[in-house]
Amino acid sequence: MSRTPGNHTSRTIQSVFVLLLLSLFACLSTLLVTIGAQIYRNTVETGEENSNSRIMTAVVRSAVWAEDGGEVRIERFTEPEMTALTIVSEYDGEKYYKRLYCAVDPDPLDGEPRSYLWENYSSEETAFQPDYGESLCELNRFEPSLEGNVLRVDLESANGTKSTIRIAMRTGGAAK
Repeated sequence: MSRTPGNHTSRTIQSVFVLLLLSLFACLSTLLVTIGAQIYRNTVETGEENSNSRIMTAVVRSAVWAEDGGEVRIERFTEPEMTALTIVSEYDGEKYYKRLYCAVDPDPLDGEPRSYLWENYSSEETAFQPDYGESLCELNRFEPSLEGNVLRVDLESANGTKSTIRIAMRTGGAAK
C-alpha cells in the first residue's frame, strides 16, 4: 500500500489536535483543583475565626451564668498587670473566687508567647496566682466592666476580631 501525502498530513493534524485537547484538559483540571483547594482553605479559615469568636464569648457568658448567684466584681492587679472578672461565691461558710482574666502563657509549648483567657478557681485562704489557672482559649484582650447590674466585657481574639458581651445579672449579684 502506498500512502498519500494528504492522508499522512490529516493523521498528523488529528494526533496534534488530540494532544492539544488532552494538554488543555490537564491544565484546566489542575487550575480547577488549585482554585478549589484555595476556596476550601479560605472556608476553613473563616470557619475557625467564627468558631473562635463564638467560643470566647460563650466561655465568658457560661462562666458568669453558672455563678450568677455570687457577687460579681472587677479586680485590678498590678503584678502582673491585669484585670480580672471575679465571681465570689459562698459554700458552707467559705468564700471561693472564680476569676477570668487574660494573661500570657508562662510555659508555651512551641516557645512563642501567646495571650490566653484564663480561669482560676480558688478559696479565700489561697492567694491568687495567675499561673495556677487553666487556659481556655487564645485571646489578645479581655476588659470587663460593670455598669449597674449589667456586665460588659470587651474581647479581642488572636486574629483581631473584636466582640462586646453585655450580660444582665439575673440575681443582681453585681458588686455595687
